[in-house]
Amino acid sequence: MGGGLRYAALVGLVAVREEGPVVTALAACGRRSLSCYLAQSVVFVAVFVPYAGGLGDDLGTAASSGVAVVTWAGTVAFAEALRRAGRAGPAEALRRRLTGRPS
Repeated sequence: MGGGLRYAALVGLVAVREEGPVVTALAACGRRSLSCYLAQSVVFVAVFVPYAGGLGDDLGTAASSGVAVVTWAGTVAFAEALRRAGRAGPAEALRRRLTGRPS
């Protein structure tokens, strides 16, 4: 638990001091976190659960971690593409539409 907190603090310090494409992409993912979370959940269900892809029992730890990292990187890239286009994430746009908040 302490290691995770230190790692998060270190990432925060680096992000504050260095403004670059990686930090910008991560910030875009944070601003579209609901869409990224839902996309990751859909991928994990499609790949791992028995009634969908069913690879949960067949993949080892390294392969499962690889799926997770590739999925996360894909959602970060998706969020960055949306940022460059000046658009909100699909889930954020739907939430705003349903709650009556302006974009």
